[in-house]
Amino acid sequence: MYIQITTRCNMQCDHCCYSCTAKGEDMSRDTFFTACKLAEEYSEYIGIGGGEPTIHPLFWDFLGLGLAHTEEGYLWMATNGKITETALILAKLAKKGVIAVELSQDEYHERISEKVIEAFTVDRRRGEYISNNRSNDLRGIRDVTQQGSKNPVPVGRAKELFEDEEPTACVCNDLFVAPNGDIYSCGCQTIKLGTVYQPDEKTMDRIKEESFDNGWCQTYT
Repeated sequence: MYIQITTRCNMQCDHCCYSCTAKGEDMSRDTFFTACKLAEEYSEYIGIGGGEPTIHPLFWDFLGLGLAHTEEGYLWMATNGKITETALILAKLAKKGVIAVELSQDEYHERISEKVIEAFTVDRRRGEYISNNRSNDLRGIRDVTQQGSKNPVPVGRAKELFEDEEPTACVCNDLFVAPNGDIYSCGCQTIKLGTVYQPDEKTMDRIKEESFDNGWCQTYT
């Protein structure tokens, strides 16, 4: 379950599928807590995202709540690494296997501290997510080529970059929770499945039974 805790970001990357800016919406603590309980009930992993999740004023509180509702290593998040001190702490936690953290680094992102890039680099390799099973190292560096295409999905600001392309995949093919608590079958936010307070129980039960393929939203439209 991907929980979008904020639509705000401290970067304005050209490929952003959600067209994030410095202005936006932050998820409340109660909504996040309810989403975490729902994820735990349906044995869903928890992914914390945005926007840039680390700029949420309750980020560290949310991180603790997420960990409390998942098994070790099943809490995932991505960061642009712009806040150096925060990014370095996250790299240490991921190296110890407490959480899985990927640093978003590609041609579309702003430059960040080399210290952060070095902290997320495993075995001196870049551009792929690497998990060292022996040490439970859950650091990684990701770019758009890891999303199943050489280019970003052409939605949001990326639509201006790739105006001649049509989307052939979801921007996020996991259950998606928006900052206001609405649940969608994927990050395209086309098919609504209720809210974290009143979920579509029939569909959620199908998900729990692994008989629901949330796939690409256009499959269901």
